[in-house]
Amino acid sequence: MIEETDFCEFCDGITKPGLVTHTFERNGQKFTFGDIKAQVCQKCGEVYIDGAAMRQIEKRITEKVFASV
Repeated sequence: MIEETDFCEFCDGITKPGLVTHTFERNGQKFTFGDIKAQVCQKCGEVYIDGAAMRQIEKRITEKVFASV
C-alpha cells in the first residue's frame, strides 16, 4: 500500500499523493486513463500507481483487448 508520504526508489525524493494521466500499451493497442490515484515523486516525477487503481485499469484493458478479438 502506498503511504501518504514515501520515498522514490530512483532518486530518494519524496513522493506525494496525486492524480495522473497515463497511457498503457497492450497487444499493440494504446489505452489512456486519467485521474489515476498515484504517488508522484516531487524530485524526478516518477509515478507509482496505487495497487487497487492498477487492478481496475488492468481489468478494463483486458476487457477491451478481448472484446476486439
